[in-house]
Amino acid sequence: MVKNYKYYCREAVKRNPKLYGSSFNEDGSRKKEPLMSMHYKRKKLKDAAAASLRGREKDGWVSIPVKKPELQIVGTEIKLNGRTQNLIIKKLPNKSDKRKYNRIWMHNDRVRKKLKMLKEQYGVTKPL
Repeated sequence: MVKNYKYYCREAVKRNPKLYGSSFNEDGSRKKEPLMSMHYKRKKLKDAAAASLRGREKDGWVSIPVKKPELQIVGTEIKLNGRTQNLIIKKLPNKSDKRKYNRIWMHNDRVRKKLKMLKEQYGVTKPL
């Protein structure tokens, strides 16, 4: 008789059921591995606040949510929808270092475009 894997597993379970019984069935087939998510069930939060508020009288007070401003100017920095942007126009260096000159010139150009766009969008209320 040719012995296969199931046969060896069946013999192992008969020989030592305490050791192999947790991973193999009596017929030699493998048992399913336990799902780990079942051990860590999340607790459902009970809505205690709603239950305690049911019996109380309503007085008509409603909280009004406070909106954060879209545009906030802090010195030379501007906060627009949570993003901080630096609006400093840097002094141009000598033209001897062309790479550095071009980088600062592009930065200044972007700042000028941003200031122009902000003036069109929000109007001039304070000098930027």
